[in-house]
Amino acid sequence: MSSLSLTEALKVFGNRNYAIYMLGNVLSQIGDWSQRLAVGWLAWELTKSPFWLGVILFADLAPTILISPIGGALADRMDRLRLTKMTLWASVVQPAILAGLYFTDALNIWILLVATVYLGTVHAFNQTVRLAIVPLLVPEKDIPRATPLNSICFNMARFIGPAVFGLIVMVASVGYAILVNVFSYLLFAFILHFVTLRDEALAPRKKKHILSETWEGLTYAITHPGIGPLLIVLIASSFGTRAFMDLLPGFADQVFGRGPEALSMMTSATAVGAFSGALYLAMRSTTKGLATVSMAASMLVGVGLIAFASIDNFYIATFVLIFVGAGLSTSAVGVLTLVQTSVKREMRGRVIAVYGIIFRGGPAIGGLAMGWIAEWTGLRWPVAGGGLLC
Repeated sequence: MSSLSLTEALKVFGNRNYAIYMLGNVLSQIGDWSQRLAVGWLAWELTKSPFWLGVILFADLAPTILISPIGGALADRMDRLRLTKMTLWASVVQPAILAGLYFTDALNIWILLVATVYLGTVHAFNQTVRLAIVPLLVPEKDIPRATPLNSICFNMARFIGPAVFGLIVMVASVGYAILVNVFSYLLFAFILHFVTLRDEALAPRKKKHILSETWEGLTYAITHPGIGPLLIVLIASSFGTRAFMDLLPGFADQVFGRGPEALSMMTSATAVGAFSGALYLAMRSTTKGLATVSMAASMLVGVGLIAFASIDNFYIATFVLIFVGAGLSTSAVGVLTLVQTSVKREMRGRVIAVYGIIFRGGPAIGGLAMGWIAEWTGLRWPVAGGGLLC
């Protein structure tokens, strides 16, 4: 396998529109991660229940299962830049209201649940179009590197966001970690005004009924000889392992006897590993052998989670999460890169939507199951079981 130098891999940022878009995307994701940890911690403080952690995760991710295919069809028929802006303005409403309710002491677990369902529904549209827009920001030849670099930026935010959360809770209340997300969405919406897409973004094509296009995309993805089997691997990984992230508030408090700063450290360690995995993929000069790499990475995640669930020392367990994060990123981004480069151009949005269903829908179901099991067995057993399944 030939590889590129880091400098060569980063040349993708020489594409002006890609660089501007990624700046806004990173800022938005930093706010998202700050709020995500805040919501998880609030859910734990309000209930002290692993099951409720699973319910909140389900509420956040489950709308993807129903809505993402429609979002994919919209991404294939609409101006993706305009659709991104629409979902951003719909998103900013939720953290603004949530922060207001927190500061007025009106927040309870049921309001938190409804607010999470709302943002999860908007994100079901937003995630698909965010991924589908990347190939339209760079020349066709740069897509294999632009996709993992997109993940690198995501994982930078995944590291910085929890760090922001950790700093905020050290000096102020959790509500300010939610408020950060309001400003991150507004900044991204402003930055998008300076982005333009390649001409192919607006290329006309014959339109069918949106439900017909949605079904066409599902069928194409499942029956594709290369992508179909990889999606099965992604299902096992998403269902069995990705939900562990949202049980970390319980691990921080119940298992390791620490506070929200421990949650920040564990999430950031996972992000460091994920960043490394995505950087490795960005430095590959070819997609040859990427399917094998993705499957091996899934196995690394399984072994890592079994080890994490078995360790009592907080610092050693946090170190193990670096390897878990590397495996998660390499597996998921490897599959996404193959999807971006292997499917027909006119089918990209809909196939990415299928990827999104698995990527977000799997943890939704897995998290609900893990939370329910953890009510009876404690937090360690469901996480180890998910690793074994993977």
